[in-house]
Amino acid sequence: MFDVSFGELIIISAVALIVIGPEKLPKVARTAGALLGRAQRFISTVKSDLDKEFQLAELAKVEAEIRAEASALSQTIHQPLEEAAQALSEPAPIREIEVAPAPRDDTLPAAPPSDSRPDRR
Repeated sequence: MFDVSFGELIIISAVALIVIGPEKLPKVARTAGALLGRAQRFISTVKSDLDKEFQLAELAKVEAEIRAEASALSQTIHQPLEEAAQALSEPAPIREIEVAPAPRDDTLPAAPPSDSRPDRR
């Protein structure tokens, strides 16, 4: 966080010992350590909350993309089905069918006359 070297820490300790005094220095050091610990916990909590918010925002963006793709896919699937259902629900037009006369086949032998059977008497 702060770039404080070992020499600077010794100078700060010496000044604190002179200004605060040897009786109150341990109590002040404990209080300073506790405050520093609280500040570090607060900063880590804020960082984790921000990370969670960024992840939620990213997930919301991904969810929106997936929903858009699902909607497009659903429309792609349902549109032909709706067109087919509409085509089936409309009555089919009646078409006139032309019936051609049966061809006359002259190649078949004519039926034998009824008198041509042999007599069986």
